[in-house]
Amino acid sequence: MNPSDAAGMDQMRTYLKCEIVRWVADDPQPGIVEARIIDADGRQWSFLDKVAIFDMEGTITRSSDYPHPGLIRCEVLVDASGDLAPTAMSVTTLHPDAVEADSGQSAFRVDLAQLSWCADGGGTAESDSLAPKDLVGARLLKVVAAWHVFDAAMSPTPVDLWLVLDSVGLVRVDAATDWRLRIDRQLLYDPYDMQDCGRIEIDTPGNGFPLSEHVGSRILRAEVEYEPTYGQRMGLTLEFDSGRVRLHSWGGELLVETIR
Repeated sequence: MNPSDAAGMDQMRTYLKCEIVRWVADDPQPGIVEARIIDADGRQWSFLDKVAIFDMEGTITRSSDYPHPGLIRCEVLVDASGDLAPTAMSVTTLHPDAVEADSGQSAFRVDLAQLSWCADGGGTAESDSLAPKDLVGARLLKVVAAWHVFDAAMSPTPVDLWLVLDSVGLVRVDAATDWRLRIDRQLLYDPYDMQDCGRIEIDTPGNGFPLSEHVGSRILRAEVEYEPTYGQRMGLTLEFDSGRVRLHSWGGELLVETIR
């Protein structure tokens, strides 16, 4: 294992949340602990490794209270097939620290809520506004959308759209109540019932959705469109090496279209 910089507050990495359940041994230094995760299918996995692999703050000792929250640095694998559940991602713990479960397993299907892009484990902070330039250079790992369903008919445009980006985390794009295009960090919410007004469903868009064909590609450029009178942001064009997609607010709805 290579925990040389695992205790650093590396904000640009992806972390898999775990639970440090016990102190195993003092040697080799700085000590060995057991950590566990439960994957998206409900299976439990156990890891035995140096405490620095799981403790980003460097505060865990033999006398600490257990269980204790921890993090494992990981790499998110591209979900290009769309076979995973909307809120699930595949990760590997082999990179960057060569971490494996006791069984030798290093690839796991986990829920998005189990991932963090902050070394303090806080995940993707809510209401954290993003500038379009923050997206440039990030690789699109997955697209998740919320849809309004009424009388078994799904809305033609998403209510909310989330982009899972490798160096940024979970980014929501939607049309705000003042009709501007909003780009911020927001966690996924659960599907919910609106009684006589239908339901909000969460799903992974299919292959015909404009952004789906760019999963796995990096954002090369982000171009913003502003409303001329009040200067509100109304549109955003993302340029990938595989093509361009325009996201814009129109009459309070989020429209997503391919630019040929």
